[in-house]
Amino acid sequence: MFLCYLSINLGCLKRYHKSCSSSSFYLKKEKIVKIRLIWYKWIVHIHIGKDSESRYPTYIPPLGEQEEEELLMRQSTLTLLCLFSSVLLGMNVCAVFAKAPDTAKIVFAKANVGENRDIYLMNPDGSEQVNLTKHRADDITPVWSPTGEHILFASDREQKAWGTWDLYLMEPDGSNVRKVFDKWQIRTGPTWSPDGKRIAYSYGEIGNDLLYIGTIDGKEEERVAIGYSPAWSPDGTEIIFRSGALDKPRRFSLLKVRTNRQTFFPFPKEPKWVRYPAWSPRGDKLAFTWTNRAELRREDFVLETIYIVNRDGTGLQQVIEEGQHAVGPVWSPNGNELLYNAIDANTDLQIYKISLDTEVSVQLTDGPSWNYVGDWFDPAYALSVSPQPQLLTTLWGELKRE
Repeated sequence: MFLCYLSINLGCLKRYHKSCSSSSFYLKKEKIVKIRLIWYKWIVHIHIGKDSESRYPTYIPPLGEQEEEELLMRQSTLTLLCLFSSVLLGMNVCAVFAKAPDTAKIVFAKANVGENRDIYLMNPDGSEQVNLTKHRADDITPVWSPTGEHILFASDREQKAWGTWDLYLMEPDGSNVRKVFDKWQIRTGPTWSPDGKRIAYSYGEIGNDLLYIGTIDGKEEERVAIGYSPAWSPDGTEIIFRSGALDKPRRFSLLKVRTNRQTFFPFPKEPKWVRYPAWSPRGDKLAFTWTNRAELRREDFVLETIYIVNRDGTGLQQVIEEGQHAVGPVWSPNGNELLYNAIDANTDLQIYKISLDTEVSVQLTDGPSWNYVGDWFDPAYALSVSPQPQLLTTLWGELKRE
């Protein structure tokens, strides 16, 4: 619900001036309009006038009945401007009020037998699985925003054809689903910038998989490389992605975000058929899936498993034994565990968790379903990159009439 519906209406401006407790409107002869909106402990002020010096709440006594009527008539144009500004303000504030989970949550995609994939939440121990999307479309690759206030995912909701996904946003409870970009295009595999303002993703064109960076408001996007499966580094300076022709061995490339300069990731030896790169929370290590064979045969794909390597290419470590077909690593927020996918005894795809300290694996999902690992959020390790209602009083804007 937009904040503007709480208080702004031309027909009831006078009534709110006298009686509304959550939104008070004051008019003075000096032609100052102050709008005070108190909602979830936020105080938002818009000042319009010549001599509006104070940026903080002040009490302005009620005017006389006749004086108020005269001012309301003279200020009709100004009131319309105030109304329009407040509508925009309400839309922006509603986006900020999205609430992050209070406890750690894993977001993932799940398909029951004969059904499409939906986006789910669960606790880090696999309990309390909740379907967020409940849509007939195929919803995949969910990732948390840095603050946990939004979930970004790919979906084929426009039903262009199978595999024609585009990017969508929703709140952590599954509400307010909306497209990121107005114009449809095949976009998938998104990753957030650490400040939450931009995203990188795979952009499909005939014969090519391209790497794009766009703003989260959907207003801008730019091609930056030929590649796919991006992962944005925690310090925001670089993006790792898969490069190489689809029918040739793949490598990891690094893109410097500021300069668009590309280099190969410094493996100790040339890797072949690597995929699913994932930065550690500190950015000092990389987890990935690899078939560690010089010459790859079709039957060798079952030997694909998960490795970790230092950022400088040293310290290569195999995490999961070969033969389990473990893929798609995702780091825990504290960097001590990994999520991954593997096939169970019933040939269903499940999500597992392994401790990097004890090397003990735990199965988190089960049953006749295919579960696709997504992302792990924990508010204890989240860095705020947007205003928090409980902590800040924000001056949103000041409009002055010449």
